[in-house]
Amino acid sequence: LLVRLATALLITRPGYMDTAYYAAGAVRLAQGGGLQEPFLWNYLSNPAGIPHPGFLYWMVLPSLLAAPLAALWPGSFLALQMPFVLLSSLLPPLTYFLTWQVSARRHSAWLAGLLTLGSGFFFPYWTLPETFAPFALCGSLALWLSALPLSASPRPRVSLLSGLLVGLAHLTRADGVLLLPVVLLAPLLSWSRWRPLIRHAALVGLGYLATMAPWFWRNLALIGAPLSPAGSKTLWLTTYDDLFCYHCDLSPASYLAWGWGNILHSKLWALGVNLERFLAEDGLVFALPLILVGLWRLHRRPPFSLAAIYLTLVYLVHSLLFTFPGPRGGFFHASAAVLPFLFASAVEGFEATLGWAAQRRRWNRRQARRMFGVAVVVLAMALSAYALAAKLPAWRSADSSYLTAGEWLEQHGAAQATVMVANPPAFWFHTAHPALAVPNGDVETVLEVAARYGARYLLLDQNRPAPLAELYAGRVSDPRLCPVAAWEEEGGSRVLLYALDW
Repeated sequence: LLVRLATALLITRPGYMDTAYYAAGAVRLAQGGGLQEPFLWNYLSNPAGIPHPGFLYWMVLPSLLAAPLAALWPGSFLALQMPFVLLSSLLPPLTYFLTWQVSARRHSAWLAGLLTLGSGFFFPYWTLPETFAPFALCGSLALWLSALPLSASPRPRVSLLSGLLVGLAHLTRADGVLLLPVVLLAPLLSWSRWRPLIRHAALVGLGYLATMAPWFWRNLALIGAPLSPAGSKTLWLTTYDDLFCYHCDLSPASYLAWGWGNILHSKLWALGVNLERFLAEDGLVFALPLILVGLWRLHRRPPFSLAAIYLTLVYLVHSLLFTFPGPRGGFFHASAAVLPFLFASAVEGFEATLGWAAQRRRWNRRQARRMFGVAVVVLAMALSAYALAAKLPAWRSADSSYLTAGEWLEQHGAAQATVMVANPPAFWFHTAHPALAVPNGDVETVLEVAARYGARYLLLDQNRPAPLAELYAGRVSDPRLCPVAAWEEEGGSRVLLYALDW
């Protein structure tokens, strides 16, 4: 808890769009704005205007968790982090308990808990008002609990609780629904009778619906479907930037027109990138061989079998189906649910490898365990410190130009103007201005979107869409886009503000 609090104190603002989105959602709820969003960050659902129904692409739980703290301490980003500080601080004890359960070795449980405390590239993200902490905790608990009733006499309350946790995981992330088939079919690992399986599945389904049914009902009332079809459109992306396109054709027909060669190449690329991410982010770079050895030794233990099945499913879905969002962070987020199992497996692999080496080298096993165990912890902590140090400078200065732009707009009598920017949730969070995403298109597309949604200004920075590169560089101009201000961000990149005449 102290480590998580210290990390949270170092992070003073949303550093990227996901965090800004959930932080803005929490603030909006705290202000009494409900689940309506005063910004548009994509156009996949063809929104009618601003504000519009929120959380149709991303799920709602992180904002619900942070909203009470946003109401108690307005303007405090640290307050928004507090629920996630607490939730993420429960993961090391969970890993400790899981490892103790399978090994009955206290030193192994400590080692696994310390690996989870560090957790490498996940370390900077645990305290953010984002999906990492709640999804990791709910997902790992659901996988563990669903393996507990694997006996001739299942415990109904455990099955029901597993379903509730799956529902919370789905309410946290759209791909949390992938936990549902794994948890539903968990009894197949050990039961040979159908009656316990049917009872378990019914109770899991009941728990899941108890959590998700209100959300399904809300969406049905708003859009006529339990879940927005906007997310499924990302199946047909041919480039990640098309996530921000306006009125572009994202359909099976357009995807097949891209060509089988391009499709196959993109799938192989995604499989490779996600494998690299698994090695670095989930495997802590150096611990992957230990994890693989441990998973093999524990593959008959139902919780670890379920974790391996879920991880394989997530890897395939985020590579072969959601080919562009997956490698850009989808797989990284979703894999958080198996970290306690991976780190427990790493310690099991460590013990097996140490035993093999001690026997061959005639080492003092106790002394070798202490020496190499300390080395493993030091490596994990060093990797975690590196990951935090790599993110902090950019996060601490993120979107500083938005504050400058907000001040300029207020000074020039445009305090309520709608602005097109790269990160609309962050712009609203910092300035309270309604904001639109700059569409992935040319100047004509920008003006069409601006006219429809009433945007009066366009803010371009180094994250501008590729079709606007010439405009940003100053090599082309348009009389309908009048430059009114310019700033320089930290690092030397330019920020340009245009008044729009549509």
